[in-house]
Amino acid sequence: MSTGHRAQAQWFRGADANLVVAIYVVRTGSAQFHAGLYHRDHGSGSVLHFAWDRDLRNDAPGDVVKGRDFGFIALSLDEDDAQTLCALCRQVARRHTVTFRFRFAEWRPRFDLITAEVIPPTNDERYGFTCATFVLAMLRSAVIEELLALDQWPVPTPDDTDDRWQKRLERMLCPTETSPEDVASVLAGIGARRVLPTDVAGGAMQSCEHWPVGFVDSRREGDRIATCLQ
Repeated sequence: MSTGHRAQAQWFRGADANLVVAIYVVRTGSAQFHAGLYHRDHGSGSVLHFAWDRDLRNDAPGDVVKGRDFGFIALSLDEDDAQTLCALCRQVARRHTVTFRFRFAEWRPRFDLITAEVIPPTNDERYGFTCATFVLAMLRSAVIEELLALDQWPVPTPDDTDDRWQKRLERMLCPTETSPEDVASVLAGIGARRVLPTDVAGGAMQSCEHWPVGFVDSRREGDRIATCLQ
């Protein structure tokens, strides 16, 4: 997607460096955002992001959503953790380009740091990622603490914003599935807690000593970031 606008980067926490990992967030619509993981280890920086069903990408920051301003929130990691996470980004990008399903069902997987395989392993099509939960799984794999206190996130109620979002994407996903079982795997996640991309960005505004970050703090900081991205 291109808007004709020359995109600009904003660092909401920290700054670019030879070795850095940061949450990447970009507006994709009037009320929609997308999140990824910016990683740079003494080379060009890239954004690893789960773009859609079976579509994991590792793009230059300005190529994720063309023409949109984007933000970075540098993670307060020590050098060893930053290098580990950068290496995992490269491994996962190579291993899982067309592997992951776009799903809502709640689970809290991580990636093996050697093989980049998902732990726990599953062939259950109910389980996958959104762009936000993919970033959380990457952090869970290489950093001791969870970024977000996920049990504090509210469960959708009928016809609220999260419920409508899940059902809208359900209508996009279900026609692409090839069997009734695959359709059922999409429907199984309706009603799961929804973590916004801006929640991930907002939580990352806190240093690791304050992880996991609660819902109220993450949403407040995420909303503030959202107002700065056009």
